[in-house]
Amino acid sequence: MEAAPLRPAFAPMITDAPGLNWAGPGDAWSRAWAVQQPQASTTPMQPVAVPPMPTTPPSARPPTAPPPVLLPNTAVAVLPLSARAASAASASPAVPPAAASSGAGAGPSAAPSSAASAGPTAEDIALVRRSLSVLEPVADRATAHFYAVLFLRHPELRALFPAAMDLQRDRLFRALLAAGQAADKPAVLTEYLDRLARGHRKYGVRDEHYAPVGEALLAALERYCGRYWDQPTELAWRRIYRAISQVMIGSAVQDSRTAPPWWQAEVLSVDHWAADIAVVNLRTDQPYPYRAGQYTTLEVPLWPRVWRHYSLACAPRPDGLITLQVKAVPAGWVSNALVNRTQPGDVLRLGPPAGTMVVDHDSDAPLLCVGGGTGIAPMVALVEEIAAHGRPRTVEVFYGTRRAADLYAREQLLELTRRHPWLSVRTVVSEGAPVEVGLSGSLPSVVGRFGPWEEYEAFVSGPAAMIRRASATLLGAGVPGERIHHDLPDQL
Repeated sequence: MEAAPLRPAFAPMITDAPGLNWAGPGDAWSRAWAVQQPQASTTPMQPVAVPPMPTTPPSARPPTAPPPVLLPNTAVAVLPLSARAASAASASPAVPPAAASSGAGAGPSAAPSSAASAGPTAEDIALVRRSLSVLEPVADRATAHFYAVLFLRHPELRALFPAAMDLQRDRLFRALLAAGQAADKPAVLTEYLDRLARGHRKYGVRDEHYAPVGEALLAALERYCGRYWDQPTELAWRRIYRAISQVMIGSAVQDSRTAPPWWQAEVLSVDHWAADIAVVNLRTDQPYPYRAGQYTTLEVPLWPRVWRHYSLACAPRPDGLITLQVKAVPAGWVSNALVNRTQPGDVLRLGPPAGTMVVDHDSDAPLLCVGGGTGIAPMVALVEEIAAHGRPRTVEVFYGTRRAADLYAREQLLELTRRHPWLSVRTVVSEGAPVEVGLSGSLPSVVGRFGPWEEYEAFVSGPAAMIRRASATLLGAGVPGERIHHDLPDQL
């Protein structure tokens, strides 16, 4: 009897979700813009060179029909798993996620030019930084021009972005500029580009997309650098962008060999712990390889291609279940969908885990965990992981909110202190009277009154302003910067 073929480690188990639940590579939104969809390939990916950027504008393209308007009341509904099973027979076969993005990586570039393989020169870096300093005051206008050029010349690429571009339109452009700024720090740049490439796989990015993106970038630079844009500057940007493309394509290919572009996650329960806070429990279609303290990016079917960051509120579990703590914020498209619209049986999508707030279990240093609002979620996960690791260490947790009624995780933390004598929890309220033995004041200032913290590893999570104030407080208290861990946006 012939042996069954081995199943790839990252083959999805919820195989009917992509076609029934949301937009993605190959859906109606993509087809409305695309010239031709790539076909899934079963042959191993072979290394190819980075497609060269054309030196002249592309020829005129035939008119393309606009995509359908995506509105909340017309978004495709998420079907429970039982309902999807009943409708699978009549539905067209769905493209598996791995196949849908099979073109996302095409291997590291082969035989790059000598200039690209040698890397950017000191003169190239100086020219790039000069153009960046000129561009910074008009970055918003340059961003708008970048996307206008990109979508005018290559309308099929519009399908890679959300319907409402104002939510995240500057992320790609600013990432490219950040990479150009760090061109003289190859180790830091490579690590940044590796994370960027892995994260961009979930958008359906393929190797042939790098050339048009590069041309649009150059067009924006030329338009807004004015007299500081000349042939040497353009050549410097081309060399640096080629090097960036090679690293990102190679990283995407390497990642595609061991991980999917996204994970599907079935909603098991949505528990409302407060009026605007819900605890969402998920079961992924395959193991989700994260560490306590990290975060995920998440997409809901209601808002295709709008991804938001959420800290994982539990340590990795034997059953593979994942918990999120979500606060619905004003104008928060994804958070409101999760808290108010999501039901058990719905299927979400998760991007790869990210973040550096992880504990070194080989160290005995005490830990300081500062969580503001739902920023307490990764702190709970860290405590759970330390307890599971079986090597107790001193852990001090400060949990702060504006009002006592917002301390939704207080009972969960108190239960942890009853089980683990090495754990101490203090609650902080900035407005009104604190609860019982709680403290009053802003969270960073209260943390600063305790201590000393010089020997502690500090972990800080919550609103960006709070993270910055708490980090400054800890630095002022003598905590070395390398001992302060948080996940504010990457700074190269």
